Amino acid sequence: MSTMTDQNTSMQTPVELNPALDRAALRARFDATGRAHIRDVLSEASAQRFLACLSRELPWRLAYNDDAQVLEKTLEELSQMQPQQRQELEMGVLERAKTQFQYAYFNYPAASTLNDPSETKYYVHDVLRFINSEPFLGFLRDITGLEGRLYADGHATCFQTGHFLTIHNDSDTADRRAIAYVFNMTAFWRPDWGGALEFFDDEYNIVESFAPRFNALNIFRVPQAHAVSFVAPYATGQRFGMTGWFHRAD
Repeated sequence: MSTMTDQNTSMQTPVELNPALDRAALRARFDATGRAHIRDVLSEASAQRFLACLSRELPWRLAYNDDAQVLEKTLEELSQMQPQQRQELEMGVLERAKTQFQYAYFNYPAASTLNDPSETKYYVHDVLRFINSEPFLGFLRDITGLEGRLYADGHATCFQTGHFLTIHNDSDTADRRAIAYVFNMTAFWRPDWGGALEFFDDEYNIVESFAPRFNALNIFRVPQAHAVSFVAPYATGQRFGMTGWFHRAD
């Protein structure tokens, strides 16, 4: 996995929506289930540039949690750990997953680095600015029927073997999260590798599952019970994306 940190977003491909998207059909789909899976959401040039950033340029960090404590390890820190230390970290994550909310995947915090002048800027920052612009927010309102001011946060993600996100519903105490989103930019993925975004009913049956794909946007109303299934030990691909929430600003 590359750790290039000298990218600059000047003179890059602008982020653009695919103009051929059928907003009426997407609205009908969202109204029926509170979810929408939008294929070919960005222009081809935008999507290819986005994938290049995710797959070759970002300084990834392993993100995981211990109860409410959010933890991170840089790739350099992971490489310096002794095998026993690395095994203890991984076993701790799996042990906690038996009884509590738990996650483990590679992360890059696009939102918190967006306006930090000391941070290198990447194409994920361009994407985050774009989804906070009126052209995209208007598209989102057309599909979801939401009104009022909205803003999005976001972080880039990379799931590979051993990574997962256990069941949760994205609710927040301030009740400002309106819509969750996942831009999926995975070039190739076998369905038996796991890594699917799964939705559950009240009896924990899987009612819908979105497989990792290239240039697809998943959006869903908050709260909804969902998880990302465990990525199998034999998986050789990487599930790239950017995820976050659209918050009510008022």
